[in-house]
Amino acid sequence: MLDADNASTRARAFERGATLQPEYDSFSWLKTALLATPRARGLRAFAWPWLCINGVSVLWTSLYELALPKRTSSLGSFGMVYQLVFSTMGFLLVFRLSRAAVRFWDCRAAFGNFNVGVRRLVDVALVHGKGRDARALDDVCAWACAFVVASKQFLRGVKTISAEEVMGILSDDDRKRVENARHPPLYCASMLRRAIHRAFGVDEKGGTTSDTIRLESRLRQLHEQCDFLITNEGALERLRGTKLPMIYVMHLRTFLMAYCVSMPFVFVNQWRWGTIVAVAVVSFALLGIEGAATECEIPFSADHANHLRMDQYAQACLLSVGAYLAWNERLEGANDFGHREGNVSCASLEDLVIDVDTNV
Repeated sequence: MLDADNASTRARAFERGATLQPEYDSFSWLKTALLATPRARGLRAFAWPWLCINGVSVLWTSLYELALPKRTSSLGSFGMVYQLVFSTMGFLLVFRLSRAAVRFWDCRAAFGNFNVGVRRLVDVALVHGKGRDARALDDVCAWACAFVVASKQFLRGVKTISAEEVMGILSDDDRKRVENARHPPLYCASMLRRAIHRAFGVDEKGGTTSDTIRLESRLRQLHEQCDFLITNEGALERLRGTKLPMIYVMHLRTFLMAYCVSMPFVFVNQWRWGTIVAVAVVSFALLGIEGAATECEIPFSADHANHLRMDQYAQACLLSVGAYLAWNERLEGANDFGHREGNVSCASLEDLVIDVDTNV
């Protein structure tokens, strides 16, 4: 895992995913307000309803100004009711967006916990692994990393595991077994527990009672971290599979569409040709809020700019494991740790960091 070539290959693979979800400068109003791309704004989440509303607006305004007899009255008499509906709809939109924001943060926190759990597990295994089965310890580190990568792919609905992302971590046979598993993250977790058992599950012959208690304590610590990883993966599955109740979304969108579509009929006698511009701006603002909630409700896609940057998070996790292995090798002099498939160098390990924010 510490081989520099393998680490570079993994870094390039994760960086390709990072380019689809670039970080933005929250301090730059120019880039966020004026130069934001349609993809960053999530326009595909509400493009069709916005086009339909504005099509109606253009058609009715043109008919009113060019074909229909001029009248001093229209649906403007419903202005008060219109304002009441707008106030109610505003509360619904605020709740919708706030719930989506909470879900997004819950997803981010759960995936960040993968890094926390893997760091704890690998650190405990290496600290207490001196004199144990080095190959089993190596498998513990490898399957912990594989769990994170497999979870990323599983949450995205992708069955394949990129060979480059697990280069020097899993063999091709192991990678294919993960791909063919019914539930890849749980398969990796199961293999992780088996590696822990091989490394710590068999007590040394002639050990004292204190040695046995010590070994059981270490096993308990390691299995607690496995449980922690599985719990957070389950939380992410729950969030992915549970949307806001349909009745709420249907009610909100029905009144949102009715409000925006009826706007030109209510205000055309006041705004005249300006109705087209006004409806376009107001509908974009309102539909954009609903679109933002839709965009961030289940944030696991690889090609959505506003979804979780899971490639970067996974890369950060693998770098953490590599750092633990390198430190352990230097401190303990255990030259057989961290050398899967003949890897022999850890020279540039700490330089192989993607130039993105990888905080967890």
